[in-house]
Amino acid sequence: MTAEANRYPVALCFSKQGDARFLGHLDFGRILERALRRSGLPVRSTQGFNPRLKVSYAEALPLGMASEGEWVTLTLDEDLPPATVAEALAPCLPDLFRLRAVQRGPAPPSSGRASYRLAVVEELGSAADALTELLQRDQFPVPDARRGLPVDARAPLAHGEARDGHLLVELVAQDDRPPRPGPVVQALRQLAEQAGRRPPVFGTITKAGGPARQEGDAWVDDAGADRTRLPAAAGC
Repeated sequence: MTAEANRYPVALCFSKQGDARFLGHLDFGRILERALRRSGLPVRSTQGFNPRLKVSYAEALPLGMASEGEWVTLTLDEDLPPATVAEALAPCLPDLFRLRAVQRGPAPPSSGRASYRLAVVEELGSAADALTELLQRDQFPVPDARRGLPVDARAPLAHGEARDGHLLVELVAQDDRPPRPGPVVQALRQLAEQAGRRPPVFGTITKAGGPARQEGDAWVDDAGADRTRLPAAAGC
């Protein structure tokens, strides 16, 4: 039996693109657990009649949203190099997910800030004008269907700019809650309508920013590399 002291936390960073954004948090957890079992990695399990792999998630990504970097922490019974973990796990993941980084230790703590790319399918100019107007406001309440109360879409908006085919917005947490781009999207559409412009049509919302390159105790995949899959591991 492994001594209790021999616990080795490892942080994994995944991107979820394309149709992966339609998988819920529980679905992602099941997919990851199956991949970890297939990989043969010595992941620590809970005790009892229904043991589960010890995996913790930084936060649940909203359904329908893509991401360039979601962090997960697992606990190993052996101290393995990050490259070894990556080589064993990456080939066992479905193509919907990409392993971006592996590093020793727990996942980095949340900074309370997040950037989002709002793809604009139609009316980019209208969206950019509405964003400029929103940044000039002190507040802008929009309905929140989850709580039945209005929320201020302006409060979390720290920065925003229009780029080629999308808006890039930086949001900060409010009341210890992770920032959500949904109210900002609502506000932009409402502001466009109030100005007599056609409301913008938004496409995929992507949580931007993958792992920063690290040296030493980290394996990081290059986002622009042609290689998106590592060599297959045995049993995957």
